[in-house]
Amino acid sequence: MDAVTLQRRLRSFALLFDYPGEILQAHAGEIAAELEGLGAASSEAGDTSALLRHLRDAELLELQAEYVDVFDRGRSTSLNLFEHVHGDARERGQAMVDLLEQYRQAGLELNSRELPDYLPVYLEYCSLLEPQAALDALGEIAPLLVNLASALQRRDSPWLAAAAALCALAGESDWRASARRAAEAAKAAQARSPTPAPRDPSGGEGQGADWSAAALDAAWAEEPVSFLDACSPQGAGAVQPVQFHPRAAQARASGA
Repeated sequence: MDAVTLQRRLRSFALLFDYPGEILQAHAGEIAAELEGLGAASSEAGDTSALLRHLRDAELLELQAEYVDVFDRGRSTSLNLFEHVHGDARERGQAMVDLLEQYRQAGLELNSRELPDYLPVYLEYCSLLEPQAALDALGEIAPLLVNLASALQRRDSPWLAAAAALCALAGESDWRASARRAAEAAKAAQARSPTPAPRDPSGGEGQGADWSAAALDAAWAEEPVSFLDACSPQGAGAVQPVQFHPRAAQARASGA
């Protein structure tokens, strides 16, 4: 894949996962052409054409409400990457600082609207890198993308096609198999630990979803209790390349 194609695909995914607006609807056809066929061969979700038709044709206010319902209710579908790595732990702050510095070194300056670990922002950052560096950076979040695809599948969300296609670009064309392996590893780790992992209201492992206000509040209030080699700061003032490793609780939630 040449550098221009990769850059355009990464920016297309950034638009797909961003809060929908008139720009997305106006350029839905161009995005569909850019992403045509990516991930379709290995995904029951198919390609992104159906999603983009939905994004183009839906009433904007209804589409925005759907987006909020999908991505802002529960940790498993959060588009803030460090939510899956650190949860509410204090290490998240230093990780944000390190990631911001990486962005600045690549020439990306953020406004105050989004956090640096917001997936569309990270994809924009990847699009500024040389092709191999961009693919390496995308590969860093591949486990998180697998978890996201699994959660969107449980929600029966049309954004599953986009998540599956992005998994393919990140080197996880068979994301379901990766999700199963992660779930098995997390179950084994949980069996060795007496502390239960936080529950996501989306009802991982095939349970019924509980989207009540009480269940959501309880899920978001939980502190992370277990990590899968989650990175920690290497010392204040030292900028380290950010590495993403999903929490054990999130890996458990990826089971279908």
